[in-house]
Amino acid sequence: MHTPAASPPHLLSALTLVLGPPREPSPLFTEFQAGAQQGVSVADHAWAHHEHEALTALTHRDGSISTHTLLETLLGGVLQIGVLVADVERSWVRHADGQLYAAVTIVSEDVRPRAGGLALHDPSLVEALNAVSDTIATLDGRAWMQWSSRSWLDPEDPAQLSRSAALVGKMAEVVIQDSPAGLESAGDTEVELEAELLVAIRYGRAHADLPSAALTRELRALRHLDPMRPEWTRIVMDAFFLGALDTAQLQERVRTHDAAGLAFLYLGKERSDRLKVSPEVSPRFRGEIAAKTFMTAYALERLAPVVSAALLDVMTAQ
Repeated sequence: MHTPAASPPHLLSALTLVLGPPREPSPLFTEFQAGAQQGVSVADHAWAHHEHEALTALTHRDGSISTHTLLETLLGGVLQIGVLVADVERSWVRHADGQLYAAVTIVSEDVRPRAGGLALHDPSLVEALNAVSDTIATLDGRAWMQWSSRSWLDPEDPAQLSRSAALVGKMAEVVIQDSPAGLESAGDTEVELEAELLVAIRYGRAHADLPSAALTRELRALRHLDPMRPEWTRIVMDAFFLGALDTAQLQERVRTHDAAGLAFLYLGKERSDRLKVSPEVSPRFRGEIAAKTFMTAYALERLAPVVSAALLDVMTAQ
C-alpha cells in the first residue's frame, strides 16, 4: 500500500515594518541616536516615547475586532482581504544606516489565505507594502517606512518541549497561589473555580502590558514554535471569538448573577465540556485551566483591549 508523504510544514514568517527618520531635522532624533551610539540608556528618551506613540497609533483597536487597526487596514488593502492581527512584536532595530529605529513585527504560520492571496514571505507583497509606505511616510513626516520579511522552518528541538511545559506550569503556579483556594490540591479542598478564573484573567491581562516580564518573554519566544503552536492557535481563535463581542450589548446579554460564569468563555469548548461532564477538578486539570485562561486573557488583551476590559467589568459586576 502506498503511503502518501506527509505534507511539509508551513513556513513561519516575520513581516516587519520599520519606522524611518523624520523628514525635517529633529534635535530629539539626533540626541536619541547619539545616546544610542554611545551606549547610554535611551528607553525613557522623549524620541523613544514619540516612536512608541507612533506604533500605538498603528496597532490601536478602539472597540471589537470589527474596528480594524491602521496596520490591519494597510495589510488588508494590499492583500485585498480582511486581515486581523492578533499580536505584534515591538522592538528597536539597527538599520543599514547604523541608526536605531522603532519597528513592529507580525509573526505567523505562512499559509496563503485563499487562491490568489499572497503569502507573507512573497516578495510581491513586500514590494506592494513598500509602495504604499512611501505615501504614508510622507503623510507621517518621515523620510521612509520600510517593510521586509523573513521565513524559516521550526526545527525539531526537544528543549522546546521542556520549556513549554515549564512555562505552562509557572503560569498555573502564579495564578493558583493567588486564588482563594491557594496552593491546596483540588482533591483536598473545594476550588472556587470562577474566582480562580478571574485571577487568571487579571494576570493574563496584566502580562500583556509587561513585555519584559519573564513569563511574557518566554510566551512570546515559544508561542509560534512546536509543541506550543497548536495550542496557541486554539487560544487565538478563542480570543477572536471574544474580541468579536459587542461591548455595548454585554450587560444586556449577560444576566448579573451569571456574570462570573462568563469567565468560562476563556476556556474554550473542549475544556468547558470536560467541566460539564465531571465537576471534579483534578490538580492537573486545575493547572491546565489556570494556564489556558491566563493565555487567552493575554491574547485577548493584545487583540482587543477594549473588549477585554469590558468583559472583566461584566464578570465582576455586583
